[in-house]
Amino acid sequence: MKKITLSLLFALFCAFAFAQNGLEKIIVEKYYISDVHDTASRKFAGHLPIGSVTYRIYVDMLPGYKFESAYGSPTHSLRIATTTLFFNNEDKGGTVANVIPKDYLKFNTNMLDSWLSVGAASEGNWGVLKSDDNGIETVVNDQGFLQNENPEAGIPLKKQDGLLAGTPPLVTGFKIDSAIKVFDNSTKGSLFATTNGAWASLNGSVGPTPDNRVLIAQITTDGVFSFELNIQIGAPDGRIEQYVAKDPAGAEILLPSLTYPPVINSAASQKIETGKPFHKK
Repeated sequence: MKKITLSLLFALFCAFAFAQNGLEKIIVEKYYISDVHDTASRKFAGHLPIGSVTYRIYVDMLPGYKFESAYGSPTHSLRIATTTLFFNNEDKGGTVANVIPKDYLKFNTNMLDSWLSVGAASEGNWGVLKSDDNGIETVVNDQGFLQNENPEAGIPLKKQDGLLAGTPPLVTGFKIDSAIKVFDNSTKGSLFATTNGAWASLNGSVGPTPDNRVLIAQITTDGVFSFELNIQIGAPDGRIEQYVAKDPAGAEILLPSLTYPPVINSAASQKIETGKPFHKK
């Protein structure tokens, strides 16, 4: 009897382990809060309003899983929104992280651009939580920009900037060429949305630290920030898992943190097929 009980417990444990979801949560980090020294009256500040908040969005996965895409479908729209406008620097800004040269981050407010990503925070840098930053080669911003130490944003950028040197995967876009323009300074939009597009990592992205967190977007705005996301990840055994913000169907998984501000939402659909890499503007 004892052997049967132990065998049953072991079987249940194995079943639980197999059923464990690879996407643990979405993390929203307040990366920086702008003050008067960063704003509109200064040359190349990019007309950044005082009090703008820079948010970073991370996919937090179990070890061995890969981020594949953030997508919208006819049954699961994807949206990132603000009640005002997204910020992007008019001097050297970019709408995907990979196209921003590493050396440009030290100039004015370039480090605060709004963009999409599959791991990068610039060309030659992974983006990580500031608390995961090793403090090595922290960017020294010129002319007193990005020095604010607002406690609501946690660790100041001048101490730990959330950048790790490396070669992150490129963003590949699927039917979002028009939608992504809302992050460009010349467009100045307030809503990124798609019901049939995605941004993706063609070979999958694994986080640069053991916690396996992948940065998928950075947004700066002085408005009320919100999103509904749908995420596809790859499991170590080759399976795909899809997570949607609401109304899951079939094998889709509901994950509350895919909605921000928090409500109750999550889990996915639709497989990505073809696309093209984004290059410089």
